[in-house]
Amino acid sequence: METKPASTYTKDDVTDWLEGIAAGSLDLTVDDRALAAAALAILAPPAPTPPPDTGDYLSPHFTLGELTYSDTANAMGIDNTPDADEVEQLAATADLLEKIREACGGNPVMVSSGYRCPQLNAAVGGATNSAHVWGGAADFTIPAFGSPLDVCHAIEPHLGAWEVDQLIYEISWVHIGRAPEGYAPRCQCLTIDANGTREGIA
Repeated sequence: METKPASTYTKDDVTDWLEGIAAGSLDLTVDDRALAAAALAILAPPAPTPPPDTGDYLSPHFTLGELTYSDTANAMGIDNTPDADEVEQLAATADLLEKIREACGGNPVMVSSGYRCPQLNAAVGGATNSAHVWGGAADFTIPAFGSPLDVCHAIEPHLGAWEVDQLIYEISWVHIGRAPEGYAPRCQCLTIDANGTREGIA
């Protein structure tokens, strides 16, 4: 049986092989395992592009640039620069993300949305009272740890100790929110999916 590294197969090679399987004419003399590996590499979604690192660290692993970056803001020309008070709040949010990172095995936390100025928040359809607007929330995934549901289950036991206001399982990502100053954290768990919003983590 011919054996080659998976990386030597082209997309056309993989396509021909898959078409042969679909037609019931699989050639068992070819290197199926390497072709399968090549197919998985081609079909796998590209890794998310990390936001630019400004070097302005709010905590050991999170930068101001990471927690203010937005493709939507860039596309729409929205200035998503926080003021000094919002930066202070983002630093507290970064500290919470550090705890989450540690609880999830020290794996990298991929933040998809942190601070959102009111204009950006409206542009993405965020709630007007969203904690994102004042720097108190982040949406994220931790792919190296597990699914968003796995991450929610890892965080849930710590809501009280970490003074979390809201933990929301949003199917494709996790939302974590802190309570505004002067308000007691609700330690609330929610799931938001195609059926709406409901109490608890599914």
